[in-house]
Formats: sequence, structure tokens, C-alpha cells
Amino acid sequence: MFLLLFYFFVTGLGIKEIYINQDYFQQGKYYNLEDSEYRVVQEVEQGTLLFQITKPDCQKYLQIELIFTTPNDGDVDLQFTINQNSPPSVLGNKNTNAKYTDMNGDYLHKSYQNIVIPPLSYKQGDKFYITNLKREEGKTYQYNIKITQSDEVPCPNKCTSSSLGSCQFGSCLCKVNRVDLDCSKMATPILIDNKLENMTISETQYFYFQQTTQLETIQLDLEFKNVLFSKKSSIFVYIMFENFVYGVATPQFNNYTYSFSQDSTSLSISEIIVVKLLNHNQDLQRFNRLLLTFVVPGTCELNINISIPSPDAGVNINQILIYLLVSLAAILVLTWIIITMIRYRRNNRIRIFPQQVPLEIQKQQVNQKQIDYYMCKMPWSELDHHPLIIEKKIDCKQYETCIICYLEYQRNSVCRVTPCIHVFHADCLSTWLITNNKIQFCPICREELTEQKLEEYLQQMNDYKKKKTLQQNKKKSIVRNLNEDPLVMIQDGMQPLSQ
Repeated sequence: MFLLLFYFFVTGLGIKEIYINQDYFQQGKYYNLEDSEYRVVQEVEQGTLLFQITKPDCQKYLQIELIFTTPNDGDVDLQFTINQNSPPSVLGNKNTNAKYTDMNGDYLHKSYQNIVIPPLSYKQGDKFYITNLKREEGKTYQYNIKITQSDEVPCPNKCTSSSLGSCQFGSCLCKVNRVDLDCSKMATPILIDNKLENMTISETQYFYFQQTTQLETIQLDLEFKNVLFSKKSSIFVYIMFENFVYGVATPQFNNYTYSFSQDSTSLSISEIIVVKLLNHNQDLQRFNRLLLTFVVPGTCELNINISIPSPDAGVNINQILIYLLVSLAAILVLTWIIITMIRYRRNNRIRIFPQQVPLEIQKQQVNQKQIDYYMCKMPWSELDHHPLIIEKKIDCKQYETCIICYLEYQRNSVCRVTPCIHVFHADCLSTWLITNNKIQFCPICREELTEQKLEEYLQQMNDYKKKKTLQQNKKKSIVRNLNEDPLVMIQDGMQPLSQ
């Protein structure tokens, strides 16, 4: 169900106001945006606005910005998405399946959100559906929406201000104490062998490490002290390589995550982090950063240090592993028989009493065999032959990078296509689904990938293939009849050829 949005009046500043409320919930229409800026008051859960490209100049970047006045930064619980030439679909978990979305603004609940549409990806007459989906009820959202075009790649929020960062080819070059896509977050830099001791932190704090020369690995040492835990509170540490897509490390997007609670035996971390992927950024003229996010209950004290591991560290670890394996060899031989018997009895019990496994759990999780059966591997160069990509007329050029490993596709890259028509490296998607301990979902749109969804997906592709086969047979039949009986041409509205 989509909403009718209507124009109410023109303010003294010349900015039109749009009210999205319950009175217009049943109309099933969209409000057509004709100006470049509007003030919006949204009372209901979902609001969809429509703007159309009326000019032939499609070689510019399109930037759509949301600037919230209510609620405040950090309290905005809204998903901002844009779909091209078709209305977006709203999923049951209060998420929208659309082509463009601001994941950084969504997961950080930011009062500024933006989406940039690249040039030559749209043409005159294209329609863009802007959908703002609230995840909380009973709260009114007020925001300005701005639509602009530019020759250069725009930066989010213009990097907040010139004192915090500058825009370099679409990426913000943040000052030494700033992080995030728009330089909006205060952060503390961590230098090699410059230990920060007894630092008081509270709630959510941001840190980063930026190397001056290319390193392979670093040693990260963390220690938390004087923490007041409650029964349900925990300390969380999220670490992420700077990628200019998600901003800072969050529970949803990170490369490393650690947690501590009152039951933890130790409140410290000593970890070797591989940083060789943090290459020198030619646009920003610096190395990409290692971003750290700390979430603590109340306040605590933190000791943090980054150093370069000694050359002997890897050798010592290998020696310890060898000694450990040798000492455990005899135990492993003895226990192998026991483990084999336990597995045999467990598998046999499952075969005899399949009803003991809850059906809903069986349906939630998919295994590697099901992944290979329902989402077959295919070369990236043949994506334009995929049935659903053909049926929905999707431009395969948009599939440039795997969102899981952040590597660009090559012509011989092996991929999989999900039921929500998102593309990933075949092995990346398999690893993502198999290692996910909870409900399995698409890394982009979060749509659940259950066995039922995959069965429906396979049925759609089979239906499309049958449909294409019937069309081809029909054409062959018409050509055959034309050769046999010229009257068929008259019945089909065609003129027979002169003798």
C-alpha cells in the first residue's frame, strides 16, 4: 500500500510543504516533486515521493538529501531508499527492497542522509521513487528533501564543514580527529607504540589507526578497567577497514568483533590484525584507516596500544602449535573412534526420528547443497542471460563489485544471483550464509534466504523458461503454417505474397 502525498501551501521562504498523514493513506498515488527542495512532515509509517527526469542532460551526478529537524541526530530510525522506474517493495521486517539506499545513515540513525545516483545510469523520462520507511510508531518526522545535479562527485553533507574535512572526488578527507563518511564523528587517532593509558570512555567512542608506510600486520592490545556491568550489559568492540560505503564500524558492518560481559574471564584483547589491504588512497593522498568503535555500558577506563609484531612472533607461534599437535596426537587417535560413533548414532537417530527436529528450524537454515541447487553458479560475463535479470530488464553493468569482499568482478568471476536479484561471488555468498549462526539473509537488502524463498525463486526461473519455450514454439508453428497454408496469414492480419 502506497501513500498519496499532497501539497499544502507555499511557505514564506518559498519552500513547499508536504504532509504525509493518515487522511491520504488509502489513495494509492504518489506526490510528484517538481521543485528541487521541499519541507516534509511525515506522521505515518511509509511515505513515497516521485520525481521524473525531464531534461536530456543525464551526464551529471544526482544527489538526493534528507536533512532532519525532528528527531535529533542519533534518534532517526528511518530507512531512506530510492527505486528507479518502479515502486519499491516493503518487506515484512520493516525494510525496503530498492536499488539505492543510505546504509550509513540508516544504521547510525543520522539526521543527515543522502543518496548519489551516478551519471549515465538514467535517461530522460526515468522515474525515481523516494521511499522513507519509519520503524517506530507515534513519532512525527520533519525533514527537508533536496534534489540537485552536479558535474563533480558530491560528498555527503559537504563533509559537514570545511573545518572538519574537504571533498576529494566524492570522498571526504577528514581532519585528524574526525571519521565517518561526512566527518561527523569525533575520533581519537592511535599511533604506533604510543600507548593510551587510563583513558575514560563512555557509551559509543570512535578510534582509528592510520599507517604512514605499508604494513602487513599490527599487534592490537586492549584492556578495559573499572567497568560497572549490569546483568544485561556488555562491552562491544567493532573493527572495520575504511571503505567509504558504510562509514564507521557498526554491529552490521565490521571485519572483527569482540564482546565482554560480567561473566568474561578477562577484559582484554591481544590480537594480530592483517592490515595489508589498507592501501594508499590516491584521491585522499593517505592510507585508508583502520576504524574502531567501542560501545560500553556507562563509563570505564581503557588502555590501548598498537605495535608492530616482532619477526619472531610468527615463528614462536608455529613452534607452539607443532608441540601442541604432537602432544595431542595420541589423544586424537583415541578420541577419533568415539567421535565417529557419536556422529553415526546422531545421524542415524535423525534419519529414524526426523519429526524430532522442529520444522521451522529446518526451513530457516540452508546448507551448501541447497545453495548450489537453487542458486547455481554462473560466470559474471553471462549475467545478462539470467532469466530474472532478463525478465526485469536489469542493467548488468550495475553489478561491478561484490559487497561481501569489496572486490570488482572480472569476466571469469563465478557468481550467484539471489532471489532478490543481488549478485555476489559464489564462494563469498556461500561463506556468508553457512557461517551465519542466525537467520540467513541477503547482505544488501536483508531479505531472508530460507528454503521456501529459494524454492519460489527456482519456480520463477522455471516458469520463465517455460514461457520462453512456449513463445519460441508458437513462432515456429506460425512459420510452419505460413509455408503450408497462405490463409493463415490472412487470419493473422497479414497479406499473402504475390505469386
